Order: sequence, then C-alpha cells, then structure tokens
Amino acid sequence: MSDWIHHPIYTRLMAPSEPFARHALLHGMELELARLACPQKLASRLRHFVERGVPYFAPADAHYRDWAAKAAALWDELHARKGSQQDVSLV
Repeated sequence: MSDWIHHPIYTRLMAPSEPFARHALLHGMELELARLACPQKLASRLRHFVERGVPYFAPADAHYRDWAAKAAALWDELHARKGSQQDVSLV
C-alpha cells in the first residue's frame, strides 16, 4: 500500500479539494479502454472497477485507500498497454 502514496493517480484520488477529479479519472480510464485493444482480463477488470463508481470520500478509511491504490495500479496497466501498442505501431 505504501508504494502507491506518491503515485500521481493515488494523490489525485486522495485530494479533498478535487472531487471532480475522481470521476474524471474513471471516465478517462473508460475512454482509454475504448481506444485500446486490451486483453479480455484487463478489460473486464477495468469495466468492473469503473462500473462500481467512486466510493464515498474517506481518506482515513482503509477501503478507500485500497480503492485509490487499485485505481493507480489499473491506470499503470492501461498505460503500459497503451505504450506497448504505440511501440508496435511505430515499427
């Protein structure tokens, strides 16, 4: 869990002054998923995560912190996939 504390996505989701950013992040993940050819397993996990929506903002709660860490991990997986597709398309 502590690995995610400095991740930019985790930081955005933990910021109390940016409630819209939490929803915008999920929407951004949804848009990226639509643009990329993701493996079924990743696509399914992303869809499930996005469909659950944003939980009640409670940064002191372990469940909320776990949700934010999961969002950061999925974001990294999605963008790693995006980078690998760009590398392939450049060849």
